[in-house]
Amino acid sequence: MSFLTYIFRNGLWISIPLFVISAALLAFFILSVIRVVKQAHLLSVPLLEQQEIEFSEAGRVVLCTQGPHLSFRFTKLDYELVGDGIFVEGRKIWPPKRTTGFSWIRLEVQSYRIPRPGRYILRTRGLEPGSTADSEHRIVFMKPHLARRIGHVIGIVLAGVLFIGSIVLFFLRLLSKDGSP
Repeated sequence: MSFLTYIFRNGLWISIPLFVISAALLAFFILSVIRVVKQAHLLSVPLLEQQEIEFSEAGRVVLCTQGPHLSFRFTKLDYELVGDGIFVEGRKIWPPKRTTGFSWIRLEVQSYRIPRPGRYILRTRGLEPGSTADSEHRIVFMKPHLARRIGHVIGIVLAGVLFIGSIVLFFLRLLSKDGSP
């Protein structure tokens, strides 16, 4: 109990540095999670029935669909990736992870292991015949980044708790009449 009494008695002196530190941590983690998502982005292509894409390195990639909120253009589509006549096996991601912006949503749909860098053919099955490409509906390939993103979100939550706690401690101590808990 004496620890909490000490914190409360020195609340004004503790809350101000805690506020500054937690605000800096909050800004750091928010900017960091945005940077993680940007670094994971490999390439973006329009939604077409068949197109050639190029991967500069081997490894795991995630196929994402990106379009406006409440768009049904990606429903019942299947994707096939072929490189040098060899079919690259894809795994469905269930449940699909999503990232949202103000006017768009990106869903992680399928995961591929690219055996070697080079050109690949991406085939999209299930598109309506004669559908044209538009700038709002895209196929995005990204590196897997879910674990790093979750770590940064946990950092945002903890920094937010410290931020709010410092404000509460400051006003509790400021508004107490006699200086006792």
